[in-house]
Amino acid sequence: MKNKIESQEIVVEVTEEEFQADLESGLTEDEVLRPGRHIFRRGGFLARHRATPEEISASGKVNVAILLDSDVLAFFTERAERTDMASYQTEINAVLRAVMIREQA
Repeated sequence: MKNKIESQEIVVEVTEEEFQADLESGLTEDEVLRPGRHIFRRGGFLARHRATPEEISASGKVNVAILLDSDVLAFFTERAERTDMASYQTEINAVLRAVMIREQA
C-alpha cells in the first residue's frame, strides 16, 4: 500500500494483492479499502458536517482502545445483530453508564 501526501490530500493506492491479503487475515470487506486509488482530504469530515473541531469534541465521545475478554465482545456483538439493538459499542456504553449511575446513587 503506497501512501502519498499531497498538500491537504492523502493518496492511498491499494493493490488487488493487498486487498486479498487483508481479507485472508480475517478482516471483512467493510474494514478494508478496495483495490484502487483513494484520496482523503484533511478536514473533509468537518466540511461535510459544517462543524468545527470544538463542536465535534463537544459530543462527549472519546476514542479509546480497550481490551475486552473475547466472550464479552462476542456477547455484545451477537446482541447487536438483533434488529432492535444498537451497535455493540453503544450497548457496551449503555451498560457501563447504568453501572456508573447505580454507583453514583
